[in-house]
Amino acid sequence: MQTRSLILVPLLLLAVSCAGSKERNAAKTSPVEPIPAVTSPSPSPAPSPKVEDPADAIISKAQEEYDGGMEALKSGDPGEARDLFDKAIQILMNSSIPLDENPRLRVAFDKMVDDIAALESDLEETPPGDEQPSPLEELHHITTYLTPEEARKEFEKVGPEVREITFDIPMVINDQVLTWVDIFRNRKVFRDSFIGGYQRFGWYEPMIHRIFKEEGVPADLIYMAFLESTYKTSAYSRARARGIWQFMTPTGREYGLKVNHYVDERAHPEKSTRAAARYMKDLYATLGDWHLAIAGYNTGAGNIMRAQRRSGKTNYWDLAKSKHMMRETKNFVPAILALALMAKDPAKYGFEGLEHNAPLQYDRVDVDGPTRLSLVARLSGSTDDEIKQLNPHLRMGVTPPGEKGYEVMVPAGRGETFIAAYQAMPESEKTARLASVHTVRRGETLATIASRYGTSVVELKSANSIRNPNRLSIGTQLTVPNGSDNPVQRRQRTTSNSEARYTPYHVIRKGDTLSSISRAYGLRLATLLDWNGLTERSVIRPGTRLIVSHDAVSQSSRSTRPRQTSSPPSPTSNAGFVSVPGGGQAPPDPAGEKVVYRVRTGDNLFRIARKYGTSVENLKAWNNIPGDGIRAGALLTIYPN
Repeated sequence: MQTRSLILVPLLLLAVSCAGSKERNAAKTSPVEPIPAVTSPSPSPAPSPKVEDPADAIISKAQEEYDGGMEALKSGDPGEARDLFDKAIQILMNSSIPLDENPRLRVAFDKMVDDIAALESDLEETPPGDEQPSPLEELHHITTYLTPEEARKEFEKVGPEVREITFDIPMVINDQVLTWVDIFRNRKVFRDSFIGGYQRFGWYEPMIHRIFKEEGVPADLIYMAFLESTYKTSAYSRARARGIWQFMTPTGREYGLKVNHYVDERAHPEKSTRAAARYMKDLYATLGDWHLAIAGYNTGAGNIMRAQRRSGKTNYWDLAKSKHMMRETKNFVPAILALALMAKDPAKYGFEGLEHNAPLQYDRVDVDGPTRLSLVARLSGSTDDEIKQLNPHLRMGVTPPGEKGYEVMVPAGRGETFIAAYQAMPESEKTARLASVHTVRRGETLATIASRYGTSVVELKSANSIRNPNRLSIGTQLTVPNGSDNPVQRRQRTTSNSEARYTPYHVIRKGDTLSSISRAYGLRLATLLDWNGLTERSVIRPGTRLIVSHDAVSQSSRSTRPRQTSSPPSPTSNAGFVSVPGGGQAPPDPAGEKVVYRVRTGDNLFRIARKYGTSVENLKAWNNIPGDGIRAGALLTIYPN
């Protein structure tokens, strides 16, 4: 889509049109004359939709808290983000309309729970080894701008060149944009960022412009990726956004990008570019203006619309002067416009001799997974680094197991060589001998998983970059090095690997601590305490046996579980409660106090029970939890004591 673009020069600066029109302003008038700036008509605010479904207001209120959590996450405050995410879920859960009675509420709730769980999982994940900080991290620190006099002098330098440049997004030259020209030119960290980004721009420019043309979005939106990542596929923000377009996992998945154990398509240059183009089209359709759409890419359309309602302003530049927009977003649009201006002729801004890298050229070949990238490199006559650069989305150095005809990129001209060599290989040599992949189930620990596959906790932690074994979430996929679920092979390995031998108990030795024992068995400390009826202050003595396996807990529960009787509850028992098997208590009168709690990553039943003054057995009884594991994002009904 071609949009007529304009340069707006405040402070009585020269106003010129630079939308690519053949008709150019003569610009014979002195820049100091008060010539009205030529402006694009501001889009009329869309009329507020008529609320027909009472769920609309509930969803909107929950979305506001969720969007606030996203802003907190991007600002580097995950604690505040979690609190706001909890509020969003509570709004949906505690509304006057039961979730199961309104399909829209149920869909909104399920999506929000899944999105929050993905975000929290990302925060707990160990960053990839080749990650690079996103340039966006620096936008929070810019708080000073050029004075009117400095802006005038800066414009005197750039004004003549601007008249000769064509843009297809609205170009505005004002003090904010000129400030960013000055920053990229003179501050070392930003100057270095500009140089690297300008060079890497060449790798992806033809591909990005091709996809943007196919999707019908302005070509100059390519400069968004300049600021987002400087075109590094390894760019990784503190909020765990990734790739050249800095997608967070929920938004990436919404626009078709796979994120799993083997693949992270946020780092796939082509697929992430198409997702970014479609996202930008949706933002423009919602907000009706490219400056607002660009700002929405940074903070979300919901936050932009709320800022408009609260400030009474509809124009981006007016919103940026208000208190209703976070600093990063206030800097986001002018920084991108400055990059668009400078990148079209960097020599005029002090970057003489700077050149783009040659475009990446590649052939596409299909392989059956799992195929190692090292094999692709060898058969195509390429290096491992070349194949990795062309396939940065393959996280484990292997194509996804079980996927037939999976597309891999090889350097241009090497495709036929690879295909011939690949087809000549025996089938048995094509398929990578992978470590096993295990999906964590309820009640499992690293120790029990290591025992099952005949490996060790240490090897599991190393293979999966696990920093904190106490945060093992149900559903997580673990790579098990040299693992086998075959009982014979497992016994053979276990016999020769004393560390991998498994026992459901640990005999305390001199020097042991509860923390060291929990780490050794990949257990949460709270779980170890709960299983053994201990507290963090309990004294442990050498020779004492501790339960370190869920299997042992189950056996112990079966052997010690009291029999049910028909006797009424004791008068001294808690009022309103009755005994249930396993030591838990049935819920009190439903009319009493009740809390709905969303499980966070790293939570366990012991910690939640202690927080609300109840017991683990109560939590399990009230929520029909058969084991001791809980999934992040799950909702627990709690009756506080």
